Amino acid sequence: MIIESGLFLKTGLSQISTVNLLLESLKPSMDYLTYNIKRYKVPVTLILFYTEEDVSSLIHECMRLTDALDLIKIGESYFNFIYLPFTDEIDGYSFIKHVEHNKLQDIKNYYHFEKLEDAIYNHYNFINSYLFEIDEKSKELV
Repeated sequence: MIIESGLFLKTGLSQISTVNLLLESLKPSMDYLTYNIKRYKVPVTLILFYTEEDVSSLIHECMRLTDALDLIKIGESYFNFIYLPFTDEIDGYSFIKHVEHNKLQDIKNYYHFEKLEDAIYNHYNFINSYLFEIDEKSKELV
């Protein structure tokens, strides 16, 4: 994906640099969870909420004790990665709609979610797929 201005999602960085910064923070969590998925057969859904303001405290209000949140701020962009253990994709989607309806109704946000597999062979491509979906959604609504 080539961005004309060279900047990606208001981060002030290129897409490659953005993915590299996200990977630096997310890789340990993703490796830990994929290990648990493989060993214990526990479903985990990963959700990304992309916003231009900090909504992590609002998201925390909707989370269970077993859920985890990685907030990463790059430039003007906030990337909220939420890990929902013991949750399949249908319940992950319900979580998204609950957060949007009850906490983020006045905040512009974009999301993407997937059930984590028991192994991620290319972390860069995995994170890039999330960002690509967010970028496409943000362009559709403009």
